[in-house]
Amino acid sequence: MKQQKLIDTINELFPKAKAVPMEEFDGSKVGIWFRGSEEVHSDGLPIFDFYGFGCHPDINSILINASWYYEPNDSGTMMAYPL
Repeated sequence: MKQQKLIDTINELFPKAKAVPMEEFDGSKVGIWFRGSEEVHSDGLPIFDFYGFGCHPDINSILINASWYYEPNDSGTMMAYPL
């Protein structure tokens, strides 16, 4: 899946994730930065839990189905990259 389509899909289903192109974080052309990594989704699960389960399971499924994966940048910042 193309990066912008994936960002749009994630933000439609998880607006608190605030997914944006990695370019806004560090100028990289490829990747997604979850500006809302530390937010909690309406189902009560965090978008990203570094010390627990990692990425919200539904976001992780979306990423896997799109041939992308998530990766922590630090304990409060989640990124995603294509496989």
